[in-house]
Amino acid sequence: MNRSLGATLIAVAVALSAAPASAQTVVRVANWLPPQHPLFAQIIVPWTEQVEAATEGRVDMQILDAPLGPPPAHFDFAVNGVADVTFGVHNYSPGRFTATKLGEMAFLCEKSAYLSPAWWRIHQQYFADLNEHRGTKLLGIWTHGPGQLWTRNRDVTSLDAIKGAKIRIGGGFAQDVSQALELTPIQAPVTKAYEILSGGVADGIQFPAESVTAFKVDEVLTQGLIVPGGLYTASMFLVMNQAKWDSLSAEDQAAIESVSGEALAKLAGKVWDEADDKAFEKIEAAGKITLVTPDDAEMTAIKAALKPYEEKVLADITAKGVNGQEAYDALVAEIAKVKAGD
Repeated sequence: MNRSLGATLIAVAVALSAAPASAQTVVRVANWLPPQHPLFAQIIVPWTEQVEAATEGRVDMQILDAPLGPPPAHFDFAVNGVADVTFGVHNYSPGRFTATKLGEMAFLCEKSAYLSPAWWRIHQQYFADLNEHRGTKLLGIWTHGPGQLWTRNRDVTSLDAIKGAKIRIGGGFAQDVSQALELTPIQAPVTKAYEILSGGVADGIQFPAESVTAFKVDEVLTQGLIVPGGLYTASMFLVMNQAKWDSLSAEDQAAIESVSGEALAKLAGKVWDEADDKAFEKIEAAGKITLVTPDDAEMTAIKAALKPYEEKVLADITAKGVNGQEAYDALVAEIAKVKAGD
């Protein structure tokens, strides 16, 4: 073999061996959370690793090093292709999502591990055709654990006692809860929670247990109203830019779906519950926060106060063309199925 032909064959072999690497599809994943936060570290990061494994390396998930902007902007980042994949909280985009408020309602479930898979199933069954996530491919929906009311030097043993309390609130159904309980809402970024509580700007905050310790407000809180099933939850999403999704092969789309959807909801539920359990253990060990469970009379009063707001959520969903009461009843039934191991 002459030398030039041998060199040519070697060059071709090298090029062919490099072909799989060059055929990789890079998917840019945005993040707005601290790297140690459970939502990012234990849900999003493992999911990206599962995608790479499921696609046998054909899809390269690249998590961006710095936040692209504030959390509420992340759904639009996916729609507009600023990032390929984003995650966030539905109620960060008021007015955009109506149906997702169903998964945020009070008293639904004591564990995200039950609610999250049930919520994914019901969303796909009842609400997928509403196309509220248009411009993206919806890859996952789940919720955090039960949201509760926490205060600093403010009694939570009765509705009369907490009436008028200045509370830092979230969006979605959490806002409805604040109106129903006649609280005075304080709008502030969650990152300012410690500052506004320690400085007396707010009397309390709405949080799942995990966030109480994650944002270190357990150091300044004195009471927690722990309502069975929670006063609210927050519905969350994971989406991919639609054009990016359409550019993937059918094989890779199927591989990604195999680790998304209900599988992702189950992972998220497990992570949130473990984080909540650890938070409660820390809170109880420290002994600084008195945990109050409403008695029967107070539960009756709380439910009565929230009922008109729950009815409005269902009416708003019905106005979108889906029977709200039917969807709610189906969600409750689906939660029971998940609890039973179905």
